[in-house]
Amino acid sequence: MSPGNIDLFAKDTLVEVSSDEGWLSGGWFVAKVLDPPPPSTTTSAKMKFLVEYQNLRCHDGSKLLRKLIDIKLVRPLPPPPPNDYKQQRFEVNDVVDANYNDGWWVGVVSKVWGEEEQRVYSVLLENPSRRINFRSSELRFHLDWVGDKWIQTQKQDKVSSEVGERRGKQMEAETSSEKRKRGMHLKFLFKGKECGRAEGGVDKIDVEDSSTTGVAAVDNIPYENQNILWLERSPVLRFVQSLEEFLLMPQKPHFRPLDECDVVSREGWALKHMMTFVNVVKETSKLQVNASGSIIDNLLKCLPELESHGFDVKDVRNCLLDMQTMIKSREHLQTKLEKVKCEIKIRTHEGTKINAELFDAIEELKLLEEKKARLISMNEENDFEIAKLKSSDSSLNEHIQNVEHSFVSLGVDNVLGTMLKVES
Repeated sequence: MSPGNIDLFAKDTLVEVSSDEGWLSGGWFVAKVLDPPPPSTTTSAKMKFLVEYQNLRCHDGSKLLRKLIDIKLVRPLPPPPPNDYKQQRFEVNDVVDANYNDGWWVGVVSKVWGEEEQRVYSVLLENPSRRINFRSSELRFHLDWVGDKWIQTQKQDKVSSEVGERRGKQMEAETSSEKRKRGMHLKFLFKGKECGRAEGGVDKIDVEDSSTTGVAAVDNIPYENQNILWLERSPVLRFVQSLEEFLLMPQKPHFRPLDECDVVSREGWALKHMMTFVNVVKETSKLQVNASGSIIDNLLKCLPELESHGFDVKDVRNCLLDMQTMIKSREHLQTKLEKVKCEIKIRTHEGTKINAELFDAIEELKLLEEKKARLISMNEENDFEIAKLKSSDSSLNEHIQNVEHSFVSLGVDNVLGTMLKVES
């Protein structure tokens, strides 16, 4: 790239960058320009861009990786295909870029099968040299940035393609052969369900030779980044790999961010991330429905860093999110239940007061009923006496009338008798 075209890569522009060292060599990665070289720079050797990778993180996973990149390793984003990525069609011997390990890697289509949208392409990658199957949405035609123009690479001739494919098969066979020929392996076994405690409080771990005990040898840890062979030589990390959590959820971490660490601390960082994964899985499996939401939040915060080192935590995240939803739902229902219980308590207190008043009212009613019965009885007795008196009254009136009648009769008779005597 000539210095005159530096304007194509202004600050905050998305570009693709490559590298000539480590596992990044040969791949193209999307990055954002943070600080382009000053316009006064005229020598290409001094033109370096400070870029921030969009899919790669630092070794601790806390932030996106930033690096100084030579101008010769920076290019614009390739133009998108005329149609959607999913509608692309490739043929055998097409030179393509494959979306793999968070970057684009050049390779050659060696086989095609399937129909239409289900079509699968077997691609022989140049670096790393391996054959991998891809969907059309994960491929693009390979373009070279030459003279400030994009140039599409012609199809690779059949002979070169077949040679490359045979080389890929040979490498795969050599890798399998090396695994079978590997001699002594360390097998770490716990005696019983729990580790025995040696004197001094150190966990006792028995180390056995798999060639003499008949126990199957521990195979190579399937790390995707073949440049970190130090992982295979670490007995501690191999022991961690044999833990139940890794057996239940096999992992292929690449630990790419650790390439920038010094050799002394690299294994420690890898062990930290592996034990973090073990603890996250273990704590997730022990969660109860009454667990605090902060516990799940803390577990979820661990996952991005693990992902940046190649751990597959999708199932763990989905499980935690489902648990989080259930716990929040339970907390919501628990809050409603507490409100109902509080209302019940208030109503119960009111009911106690009402029952007390009702009891008093019932007692008063009993007294009134007794008084009522007594008054009714007294009234009946009084009515009976009145009836008796009325009967006496009637009899007495009759006697009085008889007396009065007798009296009148007696008076008349006496007067008439006297008058008769006078006349005579």
